[in-house]
Amino acid sequence: MHPRLELIHEAAQGTERDAPPLLFVHGAFCAAWCWQRTFLPWFARQGFDCWAISLEGHGDSDGQQYLSAISIDDYVRNLDAAVKRIKRTPIMIGHSMGGFVLQQYLTSRTLPAAAFLASVPPTGLASSSLRLLTQAPGLLLNLNLYQQGSYNPAESELRDLLLSHDAPEATTALLTQCCQQESQRAVMDMTLVNPLAIRPIQPLPALVLGAAEDMLISPEDVVATAERLDVNAEILPHMGHMMMLDTRWERTAERLLQWLDTLHLPQKTERSCHAPA
Repeated sequence: MHPRLELIHEAAQGTERDAPPLLFVHGAFCAAWCWQRTFLPWFARQGFDCWAISLEGHGDSDGQQYLSAISIDDYVRNLDAAVKRIKRTPIMIGHSMGGFVLQQYLTSRTLPAAAFLASVPPTGLASSSLRLLTQAPGLLLNLNLYQQGSYNPAESELRDLLLSHDAPEATTALLTQCCQQESQRAVMDMTLVNPLAIRPIQPLPALVLGAAEDMLISPEDVVATAERLDVNAEILPHMGHMMMLDTRWERTAERLLQWLDTLHLPQKTERSCHAPA
């Protein structure tokens, strides 16, 4: 029995590109909603057919009742299910945990291209946890309490952890309202990574971006992901972990678009596509 998965679709507007669709994969504690406010409509206006998945146990997907038991491998299978529903192999963009899931996906599957935003590195969360323990132990403690369901962070704490200092109140309110607990099994899968079991990824066009003000994923983590994919890491300035929602999210979108354009994906002949009113 396959879980029912939420898959949000934003059709291309204007002249649709003759290019693979884009599938956005969220990180821990989130769901497809994190792409819905900014990236989905923005990339649809650039002519891309856009999709965002809520992984099992997240958003409106099945699995809330057994969330704690869902594994990273389950999330990988969720991506297989999404590709079948889209009916075309997409370019995938993974954020944070979604980037880690995407890395596992690519050890046994192929894509036209893939992008990684503030991705959990191949070695997992150990370095991130150690850094928070030394630099912001209070944040780490509260994050663990939140994961256990015994603490609700204030908007100011979420801003400090996930966004730039000048993030608008509406964005921090959205995170406070919509963030949810993560699978304990998935967190352990990302924490107890055996370095000897990290499998290679077949070469493919890839973009690896990090955020200079990210409290969770350091530049060194971003470099580790880039090295696995044999590309250069890029760190965007004045930006926190939620690169699709932070104050300067357009910089992330514009860099992604520049990279997509380098893939030499041709434009379709004139065809007018309009999003529903």
